[in-house]
Amino acid sequence: MMTPSRAAKRLTIVIPALNEQDKIADTIGGVLPLARELLDDFEIFLIDDGSTDATGTIMDEFAAGEPRIIVQHNPERRGVGAGFEFALSRAKFDAITLIPGDHAFQNEGIARMFKAAGAADIVITYRDNQSDRSINRSIQSHSLRFILNCLFRFWLSDYHSMIVYPVKWLRQIAVKADGYGYQICALISLLQLGLTHVQVPVSLNAELKGSSRALRLRTYFELVGTIVSLLRRVPIRNVDLSQIPLDAERAPAR
Repeated sequence: MMTPSRAAKRLTIVIPALNEQDKIADTIGGVLPLARELLDDFEIFLIDDGSTDATGTIMDEFAAGEPRIIVQHNPERRGVGAGFEFALSRAKFDAITLIPGDHAFQNEGIARMFKAAGAADIVITYRDNQSDRSINRSIQSHSLRFILNCLFRFWLSDYHSMIVYPVKWLRQIAVKADGYGYQICALISLLQLGLTHVQVPVSLNAELKGSSRALRLRTYFELVGTIVSLLRRVPIRNVDLSQIPLDAERAPAR
């Protein structure tokens, strides 16, 4: 008896980092064996975003032992969005995801995301233990989710966790945002096209002591600008809407 064939899991993985010499090895060392075990094929773009410590050297050491790793060294900081767009323009697979280089996510959650790849057009992970992080960080995340759900009515559990995007459609979205707002802008733009999605729980690793870069005043201005641009509808570059199934339905929240 023949068993039905499944779609191959091929994924482009982007790992950006800025001065993360103490965590980048743990990040790559966790992602790489999971990719080898759970994916049929993969490529990993390591983005050294102008680091002045040993982050870039550590990335090069991993690349020396794995031909599917590509390292991009930026001479100065360009931002997460620029690094992601660099990988997106060169991705050879149909799906792409970004995993932070600061070892923010537990490996079990990354494994769930890899396993869910292909289950829908978009795989959206949500952080199930945000209360373990700082109170300010938790309040910020919950407030942002509430605002975005009220404005756009997609009722997601999270808008800024790890996401597996469809490369075909993402390349056609004009995302005019960088840093913290890039992912939110890209995700909502794709959902506005009517693409399907599933949500998968992931857990955060313990946050290191010290101030969070996500809480800077500049971040709030970036988010406001992103939300305003989304409310005005992000311009779409020549998207052939006839290619999107008319019966596409949004997946349940969980």
